[in-house]
Amino acid sequence: MRWRAGQVRRLLKHTQEALAAWWKPVKREVVSFLADWISWIYLIYGGFSLHYMMTSPTLIWRPEEKFVLPALAPWGWFLVLWGTAELALVLRSFFWSLGNRALGVVLTAKDGSKPSFRQRLVYFLASHLALLPLGVGVLFRPQAPVHAELAGLRLSSVSQLASVPRRRWYFRMFGLTGLALLGMTIALGTTVTGLDLGRMIRDFRKPERMWRGLTHPDFTYFFRADPGIGQSVAGGLVESLFMALLATVFGTLIAFPLSFLGARNVTAKGLLGTAVYFITRMFFNVFRSVESIFWAAIFAIWVGFGSFAGSIALLIHTIAALGKLYSEQVEHVDPGPLEAVRATGANWVQMIRYAVVPQVIPPFLAFTLYRWDINLRMATVIALVGGGGIGRLFFWYKDDLQWQFVGAVVLGFAAVVWVLDYVSGWVREKIT
Repeated sequence: MRWRAGQVRRLLKHTQEALAAWWKPVKREVVSFLADWISWIYLIYGGFSLHYMMTSPTLIWRPEEKFVLPALAPWGWFLVLWGTAELALVLRSFFWSLGNRALGVVLTAKDGSKPSFRQRLVYFLASHLALLPLGVGVLFRPQAPVHAELAGLRLSSVSQLASVPRRRWYFRMFGLTGLALLGMTIALGTTVTGLDLGRMIRDFRKPERMWRGLTHPDFTYFFRADPGIGQSVAGGLVESLFMALLATVFGTLIAFPLSFLGARNVTAKGLLGTAVYFITRMFFNVFRSVESIFWAAIFAIWVGFGSFAGSIALLIHTIAALGKLYSEQVEHVDPGPLEAVRATGANWVQMIRYAVVPQVIPPFLAFTLYRWDINLRMATVIALVGGGGIGRLFFWYKDDLQWQFVGAVVLGFAAVVWVLDYVSGWVREKIT
């Protein structure tokens, strides 16, 4: 039996619809439970880490040991995981838990009424049979899980209920859990980073020399090359401007066509189109997640220290970042023109040319100008690893503690950024 293209598409569509219908109730049960479980694991481990960091004297000499695992036997780890799972089950059975609230569901009787204590208790006890054994009771019976059927309960969508008991969120369990997570995160963050505002007040006189130099800039080498480094501040600014400009221009030329391949609404049609879409988006995400300074370090070794390495580093990050922004803009275009052009029998390129491009040119130009501004700022940072530009002078003077020259570099760079910001704002106003 020969399969025709239409039959294959219908089979794929039915399979997709069946998977979606299966996944929706599974997500309500399993994902909400995992969210509550992970929340308790985080709270308990965070509490242990705080206690360890506050009581261990070795952290002064070995800061890499801020996060360690407690020394527990295998049965101890089993008890910890089991105990946190029990806490998660209690929360979702007897309260409106954070996991359920995050997915927009609430535990109700089958008629939508409030569950009784007996029903909640049965639901809690039966959850051990359905959820804890790797969610088997839900995966094979997603529409009618064992624990829900035994208790006569179900997870109802909040939007579909006629009324939900109104109480302030901080009086509900999901609100209290969320506050506990937020408090633990802030406590861990301040402890790990060593945040101490009192130290800024106690040691406010330490940077006195630095502030004096920054507020009394020396423009001796603004136009005249510094013999120690062989470059002037103005020359470094021009170099950074061209680095940012070339990275933005060439990055835009490459990111523009790639953005259409990374847009789901115009590319992800059929098996080949879906593969192209995922490969393109993976490229954007991978290369965008690595900062320009890392690429600059690689190319500084590859092609040598200087503005060439910095320009290539900025170019790679620009392609990925603009490609991501462009493709998301393409995905949010008005679908009406696309359907109209398709109805005329136009091919993929013609659909892009006449239905998509006219809608995305203004935001594309705005994104490009904003990216030029970002590249100019990044051009100062990548000099730390040999990327050239004005940052080379900045770090040279900073390492030599010549703060008066650092002040001249900062003021010159700030003036250039201010002018470019004004110009790009004027251009964005004209194109919108």
